[in-house]
Amino acid sequence: MPGKRLDQEERQLIAQWLWDGLGYSEIGRRLQRPASTIQREVARNGGHNNYRPGAAHQAASERAMRRMPAVDDLDVDDEAYSFGRSPGEVQEFHLRLVASFVQTGIPKTAARILAEIFMVDKGSLSATELVLRLSVSPGTVSRSTSYLQDLGLLRSERDGKRMRYFLDDDIWYRAWLSSAERNSVWAHTALEGAEIFGLDTPVGARLKDMGQFFSFVVVDMESTRKKWLDFFEKKKRAREKARDRATGDASAR
Repeated sequence: MPGKRLDQEERQLIAQWLWDGLGYSEIGRRLQRPASTIQREVARNGGHNNYRPGAAHQAASERAMRRMPAVDDLDVDDEAYSFGRSPGEVQEFHLRLVASFVQTGIPKTAARILAEIFMVDKGSLSATELVLRLSVSPGTVSRSTSYLQDLGLLRSERDGKRMRYFLDDDIWYRAWLSSAERNSVWAHTALEGAEIFGLDTPVGARLKDMGQFFSFVVVDMESTRKKWLDFFEKKKRAREKARDRATGDASAR
C-alpha cells in the first residue's frame, strides 16, 4: 500500500491498537504500512496519548485540498527510521532535540524544521516536504527557514521549482562565527558608549564592564576558531585519503 493515503478505517484501527498498547512497528505490520508512516500520522495528530482518528482524518482531508505536490517531492519511507532504528526511540529523541533548540532561544517552528532536517540522513528537505511533515503553511516554512538562514544554521538552493534546505558539515562553525561577530559588535559598541558617557559615571562604568566582558569572549572565541579550523582541516584530509584508498582498491579489483 505504499503511497496510498491512510483512510478513516485505518485511522480508527490505529487509535484502537494504540489504546491496546501496540507499538508503531506492529501497527504498521498489521496495516502493511511502514512504521514511519504510523509514527508520523500519530505525531502530527496529537501524539500517542491524544490521537483522535476523526480529527486526524478531517485534518488530512483539509491538507489534501491544498496544492498537491508532485510525487517526487515526497519521501514515502522516512530515512530517520531506516537502518533498524526504533521508531519509539527516534520519536523520543526528536522531541528532546526540538526542546533543546527551543531552550537556546530558537522559536518552536524553526526548531521543529531544524530537527526534521537533522534527522534525515541526506541532511536536506524541500519546502514541500517540510510543509507536509509539520502540517504548517508554506509561508510559515518560508519565514522560519529565513530565520535559520540568518543564524547560519541552514543553506538553501533552488531545486527545479522547489526550494531545498540543507545542513552543511560546517553548520556549527558558521553559526558560531555569526555569534562571534555579534559579540565583537557588542564589545566595540559598549566601549564606545563608555567613552561617551564617561568612565566615572554609572552608565559609563556599566558599559565598560559590558565591553570588557565581550572583549574577553571575542579573544577566547578567536582562539577556539583557530583550533577548530586546524581540526577540521585534518579531518578533511583524512576523509580524502580514505576516499582515495577506497578508489584505488576498487580500481585494483
